Amino acid sequence: MDALLVDELVSVEARNSAWWCDYFNAYEARQRTIPWDKLRPLTTHERRVLVASLQDFQLGESSEGRHGMARATAYGKRVGDPHYAEAVRLFFAEENRHADYLAEYLRRNGAELIGKSWTDFVFRRVRRLMGLETLLTVLLSAELIGEVYYRAIRRATVCPALRAVCTQLLTDERMHIRFHIERFRFIRRGRGPVRRSLQDGVWWLFFTATRLSVWAKHRRAIRLGRRSFRRFWSETERSLRRCIRDANA
Repeated sequence: MDALLVDELVSVEARNSAWWCDYFNAYEARQRTIPWDKLRPLTTHERRVLVASLQDFQLGESSEGRHGMARATAYGKRVGDPHYAEAVRLFFAEENRHADYLAEYLRRNGAELIGKSWTDFVFRRVRRLMGLETLLTVLLSAELIGEVYYRAIRRATVCPALRAVCTQLLTDERMHIRFHIERFRFIRRGRGPVRRSLQDGVWWLFFTATRLSVWAKHRRAIRLGRRSFRRFWSETERSLRRCIRDANA
């Protein structure tokens, strides 16, 4: 790759990161009004099914992102992108706002927050294993499965507050997926089809293990949103296929 093309790619990356910084910084304009005054108490069955599931996802949404920040900083220095680390920091800040929404809902229903979960532990450990590309793979997998999950929860409840929270999270998740996919394109540009296919295969394996774990732990909540295993599997599969296609575009 000649020097001119490298300079062009770097400048495109830097402009992309600067755009995302502006986008994330404008978060207040994108926040929905959550009608907390219209909160409906959970029924006995809903409490038994939803609370533990939402506690787990609330924990998963909360992260300081220290390891992600370190990888983004190293990557930005390597490619000459001074804005990417800040964009990643703002992304994690938005994830923590999601955790705050879920925490508020749980507290208003008299439910405590949890400090540990085996699924959250595994996700955090895998994110720390290797470099930025592995981190993005894990984050994208979580976002894609989260989309299906929050759609199911929104359908499972008639509570206006919880439905509004789910809608806000779904709106943000769509942009988070775009954010990570665009970086994937930069990272993967110039790679041959064989290498990409091998990496996509590893991604499929990780994604399959992840959604099996999510289904095993959250199937009652997902079923409450009228998602059978077959539907959950097909929706997550379509999402990953689209994500891989866009990442390799």
